[in-house]
Amino acid sequence: MTEANSAFCAKCDAMLLTLASEPACEACAAPLPAGGACARCGGDGFHPFGRIVALAAFRDPLRTIVHEMKYHHRWPVAEILADRMLAQERVRNLLDETDLLVPIPLHWSRQIQRGYNQSDSLARRLASHRRQLRVVRAIVRLKNTPAQTTVHSRADRDANLRFAFGLVTPKPIQGARVTLVDDVMTTGSTLKAAARVIAEGSPCEINAIVLSVADPRRSDFQTI
Repeated sequence: MTEANSAFCAKCDAMLLTLASEPACEACAAPLPAGGACARCGGDGFHPFGRIVALAAFRDPLRTIVHEMKYHHRWPVAEILADRMLAQERVRNLLDETDLLVPIPLHWSRQIQRGYNQSDSLARRLASHRRQLRVVRAIVRLKNTPAQTTVHSRADRDANLRFAFGLVTPKPIQGARVTLVDDVMTTGSTLKAAARVIAEGSPCEINAIVLSVADPRRSDFQTI
């Protein structure tokens, strides 16, 4: 830390601000080329989500910061990045139209190993700034699947997460505007698998907030 009002050095702070200000698809949050159409959804959205919003693209310095948060016990970084997300109008607008935040769960064995769930930390911090919001741990991870970073094709990622989640209770979901919370979206397989289970509870709407979105135009897109 080099400045009293920032958790990051001046260079990283400036780079994060630049990343967060870059154009993104209003439907699926994928980075947009200048004057071009969305390479992920073509502007039509990402079924079954009404909207997905993100802080920024999954590029440095955000990539390194997220890895530190997830794999090097830097859990307080989740709260700092959640505050960065709250500075974005698109995030605040979605939260204002949300009843429940549902963090993507880790398998219990992985959470014990890691010591915390970064998505849960993000959700709790986001909710703490919105009086009407509740964090509901409505789904559970049933299978300790291989990390998605080790599974490279879209089809294999979808298959890896088949039947990976289960609905704990449908009662709080019924008729609610539900927003899933996760750290990184690459192909979207994790969010889609979780949304299928959430849909069993009959919400009126499903959206998502993620810290970062991988760029589908990159050659290494499916290896992230």
